[in-house]
Amino acid sequence: MWKTIVGFLCLGGGVSCAVGQTVDSGKPYSAVKGADELVLSNREGNPLVTYRYTVKPPPPGVDAAYGRAGYIHPLQTISGKVLTHIQPADHYHHYGLWNPWTHVEYKGKMYDLWNIGDKKGTVRFVEFAEIFQDTKHAGFEAVHDHVVFDDGRETVIMRENWRIAISQLDANRYAMDIRSTLVPVTDADVVLKEYRYAGLGFRATPEWTNKNSGVLTSTGKTRKDADGSLERWTIMSGQLGDSRGGVLFLSHPDNYNFPEPVRIWPVDANGGRGDQFFNFSPTKNMDWVLEAGKAYTLQYRLVVFDGSLSADEAEQLWQSFAH
Repeated sequence: MWKTIVGFLCLGGGVSCAVGQTVDSGKPYSAVKGADELVLSNREGNPLVTYRYTVKPPPPGVDAAYGRAGYIHPLQTISGKVLTHIQPADHYHHYGLWNPWTHVEYKGKMYDLWNIGDKKGTVRFVEFAEIFQDTKHAGFEAVHDHVVFDDGRETVIMRENWRIAISQLDANRYAMDIRSTLVPVTDADVVLKEYRYAGLGFRATPEWTNKNSGVLTSTGKTRKDADGSLERWTIMSGQLGDSRGGVLFLSHPDNYNFPEPVRIWPVDANGGRGDQFFNFSPTKNMDWVLEAGKAYTLQYRLVVFDGSLSADEAEQLWQSFAH
C-alpha cells in the first residue's frame, strides 16, 4: 500500500517543490540513457517520461526539415497509458511535449522556431548538463540551442536549460516539474512576439477527440470557451483504453505574464475530430523582450494521473506548487 507524507520534489535552488510525495521501502527512481532516448521510471520500474535527444526523422516522404530532437514522448500514466503524440499528419512539427517559440524577432528580422517546416529556425539538443536519480526523484537537465536560419546561415540566438524531474504522489499520480531557463547568447536582444501559440506545447494522444475528452481550467472554463483565458491551471483528460486519465498543467506565479494565457484547440479542430492540444502561451497577448545576456525562467508542474482529478484537487495541487 502506498503512503503519503509531506515531502518535497525540488529542481534545485529552492524552487518548484511539491508536497505529498510517496514513500515506500526506499527503492530508487531510475534515469536510463539509451542510444536515442533517456527514460525516467518510478520505483517500481514503470517508464513514465521518455526524452528524445537525437533527431527523430519525419515519416517517409516528408521533408527532412520536420525532424527534431529535444522533446518528451511518450508521456505515460503510471498504468502505462500514453498521453502524447508526435509527427501527426495534420501537424508534422508537433512533438509530444516540447518548447519552441513561434514569432521571434532578432536583429530586426522575424523567425519561426515552432513551424520548423518553414525552415526559418529550430531547437536542437546540445548535451546533458545533468542526469540524476535517487529515492526521492529522477530527472535530467538538457541543454538546447534555439537556432535561426537566414540565407543559408545558422545563428544560435538563445541557449536553454530544460530541467525535468519526476516524483510519484500516490498510486495513481505523479508530478513532473519543468524548469526552462532561456539566455540570449549574442549581443542582441531576442523579442518573443505576441502570437496565439508559443512556448510549452502538448499534443495529446490521437485517442482523444471531442467525443471522449475534455478540458477544465482554474477559472471554470471548458473547451468551448477556454482558449485565450488567463489561467493558473488546466486539466486535460479523457478516455484511455478501457479507463480514463489525463494531465493537470500548473503554471508558477513567478512566470512571465502570469496568470498565463492558454491556447486550446476548438471543439471542431482537425476536420471535426476535435483532437486535443494545450499550450501555456505567455506571449499570446503581449510581447516578451529577452535582453542580451540575461536569464529568464519559466516553471511548470504537470500532474499525470490515472482515473480522474477534481477542480478542488487541482487547486490544492496548484497551491502546493505555488507556495
